[in-house]
Formats: sequence, structure tokens, C-alpha cells
Amino acid sequence: MAFMMEMLESDGNIQTASSFGESEWMDLSHIGIITFMLAAAYFGTFLSALNLLVQISKYLSRWQTQWIFYLGVVVHLSVRTLTWAVFCWMLMTKQAHWKRIMVILLSLPEFIFLSAYLLLLFHWLEVYIFSRQQFIFATRNSFHKSWQRVFMGTHLVFYTGLFILYILFLHAQESANGFFTSVLAYLETIFNFMLPAAHICVWVYFSIRLSGFSYVTDGSETTVWRMHWIISLWSTGRVLRGVVIIVQTGIGMKNIMSPVTYAMFMVLVLLVTEFLPFIFTLDWTVIGVLAFGEEGGLLSPLQGNVPPKYIPQSLVDQEDNPGEGKTAADSMEPRLQVPLVNIAQTI
Repeated sequence: MAFMMEMLESDGNIQTASSFGESEWMDLSHIGIITFMLAAAYFGTFLSALNLLVQISKYLSRWQTQWIFYLGVVVHLSVRTLTWAVFCWMLMTKQAHWKRIMVILLSLPEFIFLSAYLLLLFHWLEVYIFSRQQFIFATRNSFHKSWQRVFMGTHLVFYTGLFILYILFLHAQESANGFFTSVLAYLETIFNFMLPAAHICVWVYFSIRLSGFSYVTDGSETTVWRMHWIISLWSTGRVLRGVVIIVQTGIGMKNIMSPVTYAMFMVLVLLVTEFLPFIFTLDWTVIGVLAFGEEGGLLSPLQGNVPPKYIPQSLVDQEDNPGEGKTAADSMEPRLQVPLVNIAQTI
């Protein structure tokens, strides 16, 4: 995380890699156990997320929006685990020459998290718009392809620029460390405020535009409000992260709290801004909302009535009574199929 860019010096003290000016403020005894516990916590969450991704892959096609989102979560957790493990190893062995690698390992997961958040924003918007009987957008498929092109194009440009910045940073002089890490911190701050602000503006705009349209089905309103809660939790975490970075870069943590309090504060921020959204999103009920929306139908884990072998009951009835008339809603085959799984068995 941006405000944790602190590296080992040869004398065993922690020095900020950027221009935050907190050298020799925090020693190894205050941070060593924290990095070990964070590495263990992230590793456990990574294993849980990886297990869920494997299960989701059985029922979601590869490179589908929801699958990519959970893949991003797994990648973020794996890099975070590596980050804290390497950081702990550096503290134990006093390997100061890893400083620049650590800056990259601390900042890269931030941008991966923001990418997953942006993907979640687009998915929320799609569900929100097409939960209503509207005529603003012709088809869901065309809208989906349009925002996918925007998402892929912007990410291609951004990550190309980011990796160029990393290469320049690795080959820059020692005196340029503060400049590069400050640039990374500013980028994180901008995106942490810009994306939640975009979320609020888009929500207000489409709330007005869609106010006169009725919901497609009786369950659409419930699905939309669940999606609102999911995206609001992620947005709140991003805003809080941005505030913390501003406080870190502008005031300096040594001016407002002791080293022990700072270590506790770091863990608390991670719990609120990353662990809480992850744990909430890795619940099968939320997976049902994200993966199914209104398409989950009879097979959504939210319904709790998954037929044997994951076959839609409507299709079973139709097979048994081929001549019986069906409404359009009854005969609609769900696109996705997942079993009802107890989260306690997956974590």
C-alpha cells in the first residue's frame, strides 16, 4: 500500500522510500510481527479465493466479466501475500538492496485492486440499467461489448505506462527514489477518489434517467439494491484509502501517532479497505448476485432450490410435459449454473 512504502536501511532501521520523511521513526520490533501476520492472513484469504475461483470456473465461462473480476481478486491477494512475505524476510535479514522491488510490490496490488473495482463498477452499471424496461440502450449485449472495449483500452494504456514507470524507477539514480514513489502515491490517490466520484455521478444520473421505467421482473429491484450495497462497500474503502494516503503524504504519521499505534492503524486500514470487501465478495450469496443477477433464476444460490445435478427445474418439467405451454419467463434457460455451497465449507 502506498503509505507503507518503507524500506530497510543497512543499520536495521526503517526508512521511507519516498519523501515522506519518517526515517528512523519505526524500528524492526514494531513492524516485524505485523508483516508476518499480514502475510499469513493474506495467504489464507488467497487460498480461499483460489478455491472459490476454481469452483466458479465450473459454471462461468473463462474471460466472462464475473470470472475476470474474481481472477483479479486472486491475483491481488497473491501479490499482497508475496509483498508481506518479502517484507518480513527483509526485516529479518536486513536486505536493504530490495528497496525498489518492495516499492513495486507495495504499489502494484493497489492498481490491481482498482482494476477489479472498476470492473465491478461496469458490471454494477450494466445490471442497474438493464434491470429496468428502458429504451436508452438497445441491447445488453451491445452495451456490454462497448464498456468492455473501453475497459480493455484504458487498461492497456495505463498498465503500459505503469510498467514503463517501473522500469525507469529500477534504473534511476538513488536520489530519484522520492520522485518516483511520490508519483505512484499521487496516482493511487487520484484513482481512489476519482472512481468513487464517478460511481456517485453515474448513479445519480441514471437514477434520474431510469426513474420512470418499471423493473423487468419482481426480483430485479432486490438484485439492484444488493448490487448497490456491494459497490458502496468497495467505494467507501477506496475513499478511506485515499484519505489515509493524503494524511500520510501531507502530515506524516509520526506527527500524529506513536509507532505501535501506527502499526495497529495499518492493520485496521487493511481490514476495512481490503479484507472486508474481499470477505463480503467471497461469500456465495454475493457470488450469486454478481454471477447471476436476474439470470440466476432457479439456480441462483440466493433461491436455495437448486435441483439435482444442477438442472433447471423448469427444463425438467418441460421435458416431462413437452406439450404443456410455458411462459417466456418459465422457459428461459439460465445462462449460469452453480450449486448451493455453504461458505463455511469453502473457507
